[in-house]
Amino acid sequence: MQQDKYLKQGALTLSVSVIIGFLVDYAFNLSLSRTLTTHEYGDYKVAYAYATICGVLVLLGGDRVAPKVLARPLANKSAREVGGFVAFFSKIALALSLVLFLIVYLSGYIHLGSWSVNDHHALLWISAAIPLIALGAILSRVLQSAKMLVHANLPWRIVLPLAKTVVILTLAALLEQVHLWHVIVAGIVILALITSWQLKVLQNKDFLTLLQITPVSNQPQLLATSIPMMLAMLVTIAVSQLDLYMLELLALEHEVGHYAGAATTAHMIPVAQVSVIALFVPLLGQALEKGEDHAEHILWQGQKIMFAIVLVLSCGLFMSGSHLLQLFGEDFFSANDALHYLILGSCFWAVTAFISTWLQYTGKGKYVVIIGILTLCTDGLLNWLLIPTHGITGAAISTCVALFLASLLTWATFLSTKKHALKSHSIRSG
Repeated sequence: MQQDKYLKQGALTLSVSVIIGFLVDYAFNLSLSRTLTTHEYGDYKVAYAYATICGVLVLLGGDRVAPKVLARPLANKSAREVGGFVAFFSKIALALSLVLFLIVYLSGYIHLGSWSVNDHHALLWISAAIPLIALGAILSRVLQSAKMLVHANLPWRIVLPLAKTVVILTLAALLEQVHLWHVIVAGIVILALITSWQLKVLQNKDFLTLLQITPVSNQPQLLATSIPMMLAMLVTIAVSQLDLYMLELLALEHEVGHYAGAATTAHMIPVAQVSVIALFVPLLGQALEKGEDHAEHILWQGQKIMFAIVLVLSCGLFMSGSHLLQLFGEDFFSANDALHYLILGSCFWAVTAFISTWLQYTGKGKYVVIIGILTLCTDGLLNWLLIPTHGITGAAISTCVALFLASLLTWATFLSTKKHALKSHSIRSG
């Protein structure tokens, strides 16, 4: 009964966050693309992709493993234990963020011969946001694991893009020209405010304390569990962002901005995918403590909902995608074919993502990492071959093929391990 109530409330919350969040994020990208030049908008998307990847990297999978590790401490309201977990991964994230900042700064100096931050790429400016992105990710996972989905999702899905949109429009009204660094600095301030608020919520609810923490025991074992999850997530994000980097290298500058418009439009499917998984992961973590057989009904319940949502969204985007693209500007219609391939590729992976999560939570994360690396290599090779001749459409075809391969291999791995488990069970029973 309690689980059904949670699922109904969670489904409503996530439906609102997906629909309104997509519209608000779309409004932000529209306002940004019309305020900045097409080249600057492409630079922003590249920098944002870099920050997203690094935000996952520096946490070493702490956010991914949180629902599994914190299920019991949160149920017992062991704030010191939760605080120890958050502090452990936050310190790692801060240290690695500093290393990345120095690497980007020194790389920029070697390339440009200047120490001035004004001469460097937007990657340097956005590097300052990486520790905040990491802290926000782990706090959101704690809130999600505590089944506080409103506090975990709405600030990032709705408040963040809405606040950034308001800032962009305000800057455009006040300044003669809005520069890329204005956008990044404003985003960092908003990130800090949201992260501080989430931390305060957890402390007020007695889910977390940072004053008297219980240090994480057996840290090497925890990292041995979390790092494969991080690698799997990292590869998944890298596949979605690799196109932007390779277009930056192999295509015309304005094409990066056009492709970013198509990717933003198709992004509604991955957002829905992540939201459905966020709804079921806390239940999955608790159920797995009683065994895989007990947890499997959670998996298939989530898969049914995922399939229905993906079907509806993909049909809607196929029908309205060209109109949505033209909101960025008439020249963005050139990305229409690319959009169709990105929608198709997103569908392939969306109906597989929860299976991938299951493999990670049941100790088979190494297979997910291997599949991810093969997918990334496939996407990179196809991009190298197709972008010079087919431009942004070639990049989208590469992603579509790579995600189809990832989906096929993930399902094959899941069915193979399940068949092996049933065979082993039959032998023991016999």
